[in-house]
Parts: sequence; structure tokens; C-alpha cells
Amino acid sequence: MILIMASIPGLIIGLSIYWIATNNVEKELQGLHQNQISNRAANIDDQLAFLEMTVSHWAFDSKFDEKLKTINFAYNYDTVQDMYRTLLSLESAHPFLQKVELFLDKPRPLVFSTERYTFLSNQSDIENYETLLRHDKSMFWMLRKPQGTGKQGLAIIDKIPGDSTEPFGALVATLNQDNLLKVLKTLTPYDEGVTMLFNEKEEWNLSSSGAGGSELDLALKEAYAKHQMELGEAAVKDAKPESFLFDYNKVSYSVSYGHFNRLGQKWVYISAAPLSSITAPVIAISKWILVISVSGLLFALLLSWFVSRRIYHPVQRLMTLLSGEKNEEVKDEFAMIEKHWQHMSRESETMRHKLEEQMPLLREGFFLQLAQGYLISLQENDMKERMKRYGWETEGRQFVALVFQLTGFANLEGRFSQGDENLVTFAASNIIDELIRSQYEQAEIINFHNFSIGILLSFPLSHPTTWLEDDLEQVCQEIIRAINGILKMQVTISISKWVHNVKQIPNVFEEVKQALVYRDLLDENQIIKTEQLSKLNVYKETGYPFTLDKEIINAIRNGQESGAIDLIAQFMKELAANGSTEFMLQQGMLQLLGSIRYASLQSGMNPVQLFGSVNLFEQLAQIKEPEEMLKWFQHKVIGVFVQEMISRQDYHFKQIIEQVIVHLREQYMTQLSLESCADLFGTSPYTLSRAFKQITGINFIDFLTNIRIGNAKSLLIETDMKINEVSDAIGYQHSYFNRLFKKYEGITPSQFRELNRTE
Repeated sequence: MILIMASIPGLIIGLSIYWIATNNVEKELQGLHQNQISNRAANIDDQLAFLEMTVSHWAFDSKFDEKLKTINFAYNYDTVQDMYRTLLSLESAHPFLQKVELFLDKPRPLVFSTERYTFLSNQSDIENYETLLRHDKSMFWMLRKPQGTGKQGLAIIDKIPGDSTEPFGALVATLNQDNLLKVLKTLTPYDEGVTMLFNEKEEWNLSSSGAGGSELDLALKEAYAKHQMELGEAAVKDAKPESFLFDYNKVSYSVSYGHFNRLGQKWVYISAAPLSSITAPVIAISKWILVISVSGLLFALLLSWFVSRRIYHPVQRLMTLLSGEKNEEVKDEFAMIEKHWQHMSRESETMRHKLEEQMPLLREGFFLQLAQGYLISLQENDMKERMKRYGWETEGRQFVALVFQLTGFANLEGRFSQGDENLVTFAASNIIDELIRSQYEQAEIINFHNFSIGILLSFPLSHPTTWLEDDLEQVCQEIIRAINGILKMQVTISISKWVHNVKQIPNVFEEVKQALVYRDLLDENQIIKTEQLSKLNVYKETGYPFTLDKEIINAIRNGQESGAIDLIAQFMKELAANGSTEFMLQQGMLQLLGSIRYASLQSGMNPVQLFGSVNLFEQLAQIKEPEEMLKWFQHKVIGVFVQEMISRQDYHFKQIIEQVIVHLREQYMTQLSLESCADLFGTSPYTLSRAFKQITGINFIDFLTNIRIGNAKSLLIETDMKINEVSDAIGYQHSYFNRLFKKYEGITPSQFRELNRTE
């Protein structure tokens, strides 16, 4: 479509040129043609005038004076020869002249020509020449036939001598009609058309169509006369060349005419040329332009087909990508592309909003990974480039890292419950974020969770470090007061040394985290600077309470859980008294955990089965507060150990009780007691009584009495044994048996027998 539209201007130009050629250019060419005819007509007029002047000069030549009246041409040979030469030179003086004759009326009628001279004897011939002398003008034009020829021609006659009132002869210069017609044809410079020359009285007529003329000649004369009448007398008298269009036999002619004034006569020339001949060259060019334009349009159609397929090829590939495996026909590909584009724009906008929403999380995740050392493999420039993406300036900066450790969560009973550690840490990070960002322009808060919050600060190298440290310490004190007042928790802050490279940031964070283990357990809020740790006595020797270590192990083995917890609390106090730092406390508690694990091995327990696959040492190392350590030992270690000990004892006593029950069922009729059974199975009466009660649900005596009463009821029903015999058979005295049976069954043995037998 684009190529077709581009070719339309060429087609319009071709049509425009064709229209201009057949209209405006046609008029211009007609005007140009008329000017050419006028110029050529003027040229012919000049030649005729020159011919008239030449003939006029001949008439005044001395050779043609009065003496010719008296010359006897028969005897004056020299004169005759001179006359021949003169006439011959006259014929060659002008291209229009065909024949020049000299007629002399005296002394006798004579006609001289370039070939011969002849005395006229025929009266008609004499009359023909005599009429020339009788003409009212001394010089005139007429149509006549020269002597000795059968072809008429236009001739100019000049009487001689030229200055005589009584001429006796005449020079007759007959024009070459063929040459004259050739000159006249220049008025119609085309193969087609006609040119006419005639005098106004129509005494003679010359036409390029032939001697007799043609129908076109007659039609042109009528059109000329009609046009003259339309112009009026003023225009006719003006005698300017005119032109008009004339249609004849379905052919349009451009007709031009004008007038020659020759020796008092008015000659009319008419030139008629077909318009098609005049405009033929331009029309041919216009047609070629039109043909070329149409050809260009057809070529454009071909190119349009070819180029459109080439242009559509990427569109088709795009449509294939958009539609996937669906081969559905689409009427408007651009509408579908627009639809998909709008869909993609909406998705892009949605993704942009999501990215904006996720940007804080991405930023937090990046700085968390940076602080924890997960990006240590990146180069310095890569780290700086990533920090720039999150709005951090890294060139010409110095960095410092801080870690805030919250303690005292175990003492917040009623305010927070177990499992709220992340909530408390989040609240503390918001407090720190508000206070830090109000003071420093470039700061990042990193939530390590589990009561730990990190801060990365950046300052220009031009800022003095001393002033920054003092200002930073004041801000830390303000944060401590805010957290103490709002969350009722204590804060330990560790501040790193100043570094100038981004790649050192993970190292300083690791240092400040390790520095927290040297916090003083006796001091609630404190600020630790890693550069000052070497000046502190953090590595002093401590005494390990080995006695309490053994007492704790013994209490656990004896199943005394509460006693073991009390001993661990006393153990922690002695450790804190010897070295009050968190590091010292952790080391002692880790040693105690090792002792308990070793005791479990000695007791035949597998620590992996007992405590699972959990790394107890790693869990204990993560606990910062003494109260949390004590709770952890109670639930994770002591409770599990004691429970396993008790379960192992229950299984042992169950086996003993099962043996005791079998012994009671077999020996119920003998004198049995708790002591005798305890001695028999190697345990104490107290342990046996407690275990019997725990396993069977009733005490030892009641269980034995139930066995004996049950057997007594069987003997009473199934046998005829006397009551005292039955009591002896089950190991009771008669009187005691009656009271005991009535106590358990509500009736006496005799009544029980009578009642069951009656039924």
C-alpha cells in the first residue's frame, strides 16, 4: 500500500502532463505555429517585394529604352545576342523566376525569350500581349501562360520603358510555380495540411493540394470568408494575421491566414495544419510519460507484493510468538499486537509495582547477605556496584558496623510469651531505625532476629573519626534508653573498627558479633568497642566447680530433677562469680553439657537416641542469657535424662511385679507378706509397694486378699468343705476369714454358699 501510494504522484504527474499537453501546451504550440507562419509569410512577402523591385529596375535599364522601336533585329545580330544575355541574367536573378520574356509592340510585335525571339503573326497571340500594354498599371501581377509553354503561371509584368507614358513593350517575368509552392508549403511545415495563395478577386489561385484545388480548399475559403465577416471591417482593414480552428471531416485544423499587398492587389494566404501534427511531439512524450507512470504503478504493485511479503515476514514471526502453538486466523495483526502490547504493558506495570514493593525486601536481603559474609566471593567493584543500586554512595567513604543484642526476655513475664522473640526484635529494630535515620543520612538496619540487630553506617572520609565516635556513642546511649523504656529489655552494643573497603564489611560484622560474648553479665546495658577488647581482662583464668558437676550428675541418675536444676543454678552462680562475661559462662555450661552426655553413655544410653540428632552444643552456644540457659537445661537436657532413667526403672520393676503376681497366685495359701516377697525378689518393701501400686493400680495386701477371696468363693460353691476348712485352705484363720469375707462380699461365707447353691 505504501509503494502504491508512493507511485500515485508519478501517475498524477503523467496525467497532468498529458492534460497540459493537450490543452495548455496545445494552445502554446498553436501560438508558436502562428508566429512561425507569420514570420515565414513575411519572408515570402519580402521575396516577392524583392522580385518586384528587381523587375522594376529592369524596366529602367538602358537596354530597354526608346531605341528598341527602331532596331531591326534581323540585321542587328550583336543587339540580339546582348538581349539574350540580358534576359538570361534576368531569369537567374531570382529563384522564383521561371521564364523572362520581352514583348515589343514596335516596330512589329515581337517576343524575346532566352531561347529565341519570335515575330507574332497570330492575331490572338498579339491580342494576348497587347492587353498587357493596355493595363492601367505600368507594373502588375497576373496569371498567364508564357509563350511556347502550355502551363500557366503567376507572372509580374512591367511596361517598358519604365519612365514612358507610351510604353511599346513589356517585361513578362513568369514565376516558377513549383518553387513558389515549395515556399508556400513552408507555411505548413507538416506532412499533412494545405497552403493556399490567391488574390482577393480570385483571379488566380495557388494551392499545395494541386492545380484544381480540393474540397478542403473550398471549405477553407468559405471558413476564411465567414471568419472575416465575424471579425468585421475594422479587423479586415487592419489586415493583421489571424488564426482560427476549423473542423473538417472529424479533423481539427489550426488555420492561419494573412494578406500580401502586391502592386495594389490584395493577396491572401491560408495555412491549415492538423492540430494532431502540431502537438504530436508533446503528446507523444506525454503518452510515454503516462505509459511509464502506468508501468511504474504496475511495477510498484509487483514490488508491493514482494516487499509486503518481506515486511510481513517479521510480523508473521511475531504473531507466531504471540499466538504460541495456536494457529488461529487473525484479521488484524496490529490489533492483536496492540492487544498483547497492552497486556504486556499491564504486566510490566504490575511487575514494576511488585518490584517497588519488593525493593525494600531485596535491599534488606542484600545487606543481610553482605553482613553474614555470603557475598565475600564478589570483588570490591562488584560489591560497590550492587550497593549503588540500592542508593548507597561507596566512593571516598568509611564504614562502621554495630550489633545490638537484647537481653532480659525471660524477665518479661506477662508482657510477651514464648515465641515472641521475632516480634520483640522487630519492635527494637523499628526503634533503632527511627533514631538512626534521624541522625545519619546513609544507614542500613539489618534484622538478624533472635534479639540481634545490626547497623551499617557510612560517612565521608573527610569526617574526623574521633568526632564520629563521640557522636555515635551518644546516639547509642539514646537507643539504649529508648529500648529500656519501651521494651523493658537491656541492650548490649558492639561497635566495630572503621574500614574503608566494602569487602571488609563482612569481617567487621563477624568481629562485632564475636565481641558480644565478652559482655559483662553483671552489667545490664553496655557498649563494647572491638578495638578496646585487648585492653580488657577478658581472658583471665576461671575456676570450674567440679564438685557441683558431680552432684548434678548424681541427682540426675537418682531421678531428682528439681534437685539437679537447683544445683545447675548454683553452678552458674559460681561460674559468674569467677568470670562474669558471657563467654566464660558459655564455656562452663558447654563443659557441664559434655559431662552430662558422658554420664548418659556410662548409664548405657545412646545420646543420639536420647537427645535426637539436634546439636545441643550449637543450641547452647546461641543462648545469651543465664535464665534462658537454665530453662534450656531443664527442658532439653535434665528432663529428658531423668525421664529416660525413670522409664528404664519402670521396665525393670514391671518385670519384678509380674514375677511377684505369679508367686502370689501360686503360693496364696501360705504365709505371704510384703517383706518376704521383697526379700525374695531383691528389692526393698517400700520400692516393691510403690512399684506394685504404680503398675497394678492397687496395693500389695489388697491384691493378695482378692486372690484368696476369689479362691474361697470357688471352694464354697464347688465343694462341700466346711467353712473352717476353706479358711485354712486359703491361709486365713476361721474368725478372720468370716470378718474379711463379709467385709468384701457383704455376707458371710455360709450365706454366700446357700445363696449360690439355691440359684
